[in-house]
Amino acid sequence: MHLPDDRAIVVCIGNELVADDAAGYEVYRRLPPLPARLEYLGVGGFDLLPLLHGERHLIVVDAVQLGEAPGTVHVIPWQRLPEAGPEISVHGVGLRETIEIGKILFPEQMPEQVTLVGIEGRCFDRTREFMTGAVAGAIDPALEAVRRLVQGGVHE
Repeated sequence: MHLPDDRAIVVCIGNELVADDAAGYEVYRRLPPLPARLEYLGVGGFDLLPLLHGERHLIVVDAVQLGEAPGTVHVIPWQRLPEAGPEISVHGVGLRETIEIGKILFPEQMPEQVTLVGIEGRCFDRTREFMTGAVAGAIDPALEAVRRLVQGGVHE
């Protein structure tokens, strides 16, 4: 379904079966209804591009490794989004690179504004029951950050 350009899309990314990587899935599962389209991807990267239909604001929720304490919730606008590397995405191609390629291939579909709500994780090599307690505790603050962003709140 194509939404007007003034709408937001929230894309939650993460493998629901893998410890801290399931943070994005948990946000997806628990996010209350918002005036935005909600999508889930088990893996990010280029799979994000077909979901974009000219929405004004893309909000991506994903587990990250930026060197902070587990459970830290980062709200990072496009201008401050790091380039790819294992620290920004455990999914291979980073968000910045995906959007930059999208701007070349599908410029009319790319959002004007991109924000990453990253939940700092630590454990990405064990099953779901090993989700770090601090990451589990960060789901509610991440939900609140998404809600504020969809409702036009400022970046933190």
